[in-house]
Formats: sequence, structure tokens, C-alpha cells
Amino acid sequence: MRITTNMMYNRGLSSLSAAAERQNTAYEQLYSGDKFKTAGEDPSGMSQKMALTKEIDLFQQYGVNGSLLENSLGHEETILSSLNDAMLSAQTLMQKSNDSALGQADRESVAKELEGLQQQMFDLMNSKNSQGEYIFGGNQSKTQPFVKDPGGNYVFQGDTGQREIQVSSTVRIPANDSGLDLFETVPTRRTASADTGNIQVKVGAQGQFDNFYRTNYDSALASNKYTVTTVAGVPDSYQITDVGGNVLQNGDYVAGEDINFNGLTLNLDQGAGTVQEFSLDQPKNDNILNGISDFIGALRDPNITNGDFQLSAQDAQAHLSNARQRMDSGLGALGGRMNSLEQVMSSNTGLDTLNQQARAKVSEIDLYEVISTLSKENAAMSASQQAFSNISKLTLFDYIR
Repeated sequence: MRITTNMMYNRGLSSLSAAAERQNTAYEQLYSGDKFKTAGEDPSGMSQKMALTKEIDLFQQYGVNGSLLENSLGHEETILSSLNDAMLSAQTLMQKSNDSALGQADRESVAKELEGLQQQMFDLMNSKNSQGEYIFGGNQSKTQPFVKDPGGNYVFQGDTGQREIQVSSTVRIPANDSGLDLFETVPTRRTASADTGNIQVKVGAQGQFDNFYRTNYDSALASNKYTVTTVAGVPDSYQITDVGGNVLQNGDYVAGEDINFNGLTLNLDQGAGTVQEFSLDQPKNDNILNGISDFIGALRDPNITNGDFQLSAQDAQAHLSNARQRMDSGLGALGGRMNSLEQVMSSNTGLDTLNQQARAKVSEIDLYEVISTLSKENAAMSASQQAFSNISKLTLFDYIR
């Protein structure tokens, strides 16, 4: 076989070109840190890399969402805590004003303080988050949730919705609360009234009566009526029955003495042998600011009787106490959401780390392996250059010379 000069040069250049290509590939991997640049180099690896990159990008977005949610929940927690403090101060003032020794000037002073607290609460109830959205407006984030109508009553303009933020592929957490439940539909003081003329009905222990009322009031009934029947004997006796005739309580009866019944104080001014009736009053809910306004009006009324003022004070304090219970429930629910967010974000961090590691195994180089390959290719290039140099000298002219 005859080997021409062209064949020697072509074979040598081909060998040098292949070595240079391998060398360049090794250098590029070393500089970029990637095993491949295109799908053609590793179709399966590129597919896995793209899928893992998509997951990593999602977790990054969940991280951003989680930070926004954490900020919103923390802001709301601060507002609810401030509202609770303002309500506690108002409740203390109400208790202070419920003193028969206070004169009208003292009551006016208390009224001014309550107005200041009421305005503070009104401003807090209309708070905005860092994005300029009303926190307690439900889904009506751009509408002021609480306003004062022409009649002087505070009303709610939002809805019951909650804006949710997605913090993982399966978890969405509410970022706000509606002011309807927290401030607007707060139960007023639950009461009962006499249905006949010879029985007086008062609430003696509000908490005990509230529990009884909550358990026994039935809105489906036409009347939540109770009957007190007294019977002459030795001694005289009484029994209290519900609308169905069930005996709820009985005992000895002494005319004019109080009968304590589930937080109520009943007093009959007749001898034994009568039937008297009383009913649970229909429940009412109202904005807590309206309850404070009613009490401010009572404080400023110079003609109010001591008995009516006492009732007004009881109404206001019970309403405010119910509002504070709503605050406690709201803060509890908020704390639960913050704990859930913390757990989800911790889980997201772990999963994101696993995805980062998996993508690195699929698409990133092994540095030691690439350095070793580069050293090998450099040596191969040097050998190819030396071999080409030697072969290129095997000509007749070199031989003659």
C-alpha cells in the first residue's frame, strides 16, 4: 500500500482536530460547571434537568409567597393585639364609671376617654397591609370596611371572603380575616324578660346565663318561654318548666325571696298558688363601636336614672367582653396559620434542597473527574502534536537531506 503525503497530513490533522475538540469540551465543562449544553448531548439528562428546574423555580415562588404571607399575618396579629388592648382599656373605664359616687363631670371625662379609644379602634379596624389593601374587608380589599353612616351608626362594607396565598403545591393559607365576624356581628348582652306582671327577671350571673342561653335558645320556636308555678303547702314549693313541660328546677318557695335559675334572678311578689312566665329575649348582634357609642350616650345623659345607667353599663361591658372573646379566637386562629406556614416553609426548604442536589447530580460536572479528563486530553494533544511532527518529516527530501 502506498502512503501519500496528503494522506499523512490529512490523518494527522484529523487526529489533532479530534484531540482539540475533546480538549475544548473538557475546558468548557470546567468553566461552566455543566455536563451538557444542549438536549442533543444528553436528551435524558436535559429532560430531567428541565423538570427539576421547574420544581426549583416553583419553590422559589412559594418562598416569596410565604414571606408576603408571614408579613401580612404578623401585621394582622399586631393590629388585633392593639385592638384587644384598646378594648381592655375601654372595659376598665366602663367599670370605673359604674360608680354611683361619680358626678356628671366625671362621667363626661370618661366619655371623652372612651371616644378617643373608639376612634383608635375605628382606625385599627380600617388598617391596610404593606400592599395597601384593607386587612378586614374580606375580598373587598380596596373598599374601606368600616364607615359611619349619616345616622351615626358604624356599618361594615366588606364581605366574608378571605384572600388565600399558595405556599406549596397543595397548601393555601388565608392571608386576612373578615371584619364581619371579628367586629360587626358581636353578640350583645343576652337577657330575659317577664311575660306576666308579678315576676321580676334580672341577669344575676351573666357568664352562667350566657352558657344556658347558648345551649337552650331555639330560634325555630315561636317563643322561648318558661313557666314558674308555685304551690301552697308545708312548705310552699315552686317548679320551673320549659315550653315542653319539662321540669328544669324546683325547690321551696318563699314569697318575695329571689330564685336563682341558671344565672337569672327571679322574684315573685305573690303568695304560693300562682303561675308566672318569662322568656329568653331574641339574640341581637351589633358592631362593637355602636355598643361603645350607646354607653357614651348614657354617660352624657344627665337625666338617666341610676337603674337605667346600671343596665347600660352591663350591656356595654357584656358586649365588649364578647368582642374580646372574638379577638382571642381571632388571635388563636392567626397563630395556628402562622404555625402552619412555618411548617410548610420548613418542608419546602427541605424539598428544594433535595431538588437542587438531584439537578446537580444530573447536570453538573464532577470537578475531579473533569480535571482528570482535561489532564488526559492535554497529554493526548501533546502526543498527537509530537506524532504529527515526526510523521511529517518522513519524506524523500528529509531522507536525502
